Amino acid sequence: MPDAPEAPQPPAWGGAQPDNPPPSPGLPPQPGYPPPQGAPYGYYPQQPYAVAQPGNGLGVAGGVCGIVAVVLCWIPFVDYLSIVLGALAIIFGALGIRHSNAHGGGGKGMAITGLVTGIVALVISILFLALIYTAVSSININGGSLGG
Repeated sequence: MPDAPEAPQPPAWGGAQPDNPPPSPGLPPQPGYPPPQGAPYGYYPQQPYAVAQPGNGLGVAGGVCGIVAVVLCWIPFVDYLSIVLGALAIIFGALGIRHSNAHGGGGKGMAITGLVTGIVALVISILFLALIYTAVSSININGGSLGG
């Protein structure tokens, strides 16, 4: 194979690289392409991050206290706790609504939920305690017997 052309030698380490490589034998030269515009194929430009709304911790606390108070107000000896939670829900809900109106942001719905459920739990707990007190006091007046 003495007639075969010799392959070009790669440049030495640290040496200058040629700007355009020599064309391959038998292939037409490739036309120059302009540099890619925008993002390369398969990649999308990064979207800007959305700014999170400021939270309303008092509104969330009022909503949670109110919901727990409504659940607990039907249990006879636990409804004392429901009175306390209902009062806290009313206070936190009112403060949360005021905070949401003044500063904006989310959590106003949860604050309204706390205010409403706190009022409902407080009213149901007081009525339930009054009913139990009336029933217990009528049993004691009759001398401890349930019959007349």
